Amino acid sequence: MKKLVLFLLAIVGIAAACNKPSVQTPLSYTIESGQNAPLGDIYVPDNGTYTMPVLAKYLTGASEEKVTLSIKGLPTGVKVNKDTFSQVPTYRADFVFTSTNAPHGVYPITVTSSARGSEAKTYKFNMTVRSADCAANLLGNFNCTNECTGRNYPYIATGVATGVTDELSVKNFGGYGNGTTTRIVLNCNLNTLTIPSQNIGNGVVLQGSGTFTGNSMTISYTASGTVSETCNAKFVR
Repeated sequence: MKKLVLFLLAIVGIAAACNKPSVQTPLSYTIESGQNAPLGDIYVPDNGTYTMPVLAKYLTGASEEKVTLSIKGLPTGVKVNKDTFSQVPTYRADFVFTSTNAPHGVYPITVTSSARGSEAKTYKFNMTVRSADCAANLLGNFNCTNECTGRNYPYIATGVATGVTDELSVKNFGGYGNGTTTRIVLNCNLNTLTIPSQNIGNGVVLQGSGTFTGNSMTISYTASGTVSETCNAKFVR
């Protein structure tokens, strides 16, 4: 009888062990940009749309758990079509921003990710609101000054639209004559500019680089040909 009881207890113990729920490893995942890089600063036009992809990538653990992504901190004039996504990774969430007369500036943005059994993660970066075509702010007349290797002088130059986004033509750049036209390429995300090597007219070949704001440009350049000099030019409204 004693042996029977022990046998029955052993069977119960084995059954209990078999029915004991297994401990599942919590979900492990990463959050990246659509370019498989960490989330970083973004640049949004003041009027238009911009899509920010965010990739929730599965690593290990509970493969059936969802990862929730949400975004906060949008400035006035910028809306997002959907501010929260919740799916099983790996998946890509596209935050699509629509802006209407949004004030220019730099704004802190936060993306938060969370999953059951894991600590929430927070990602902070900046949203810069700028002109859809930053060359539009640089059209018209500038009061200019040149500091060159052999001379300093003032002059008037005029910014003209080229029909190409983020590009500008300047007449009378460097004071080399109203018959000259200088093409300037703008990097609106970094507020930098480049003057590719070019013949601007009147026998002058020009190249240079610099920075700009909404109403000014600061440019270092070299000229060769009928004029040979290295200059620092300042363009101000």
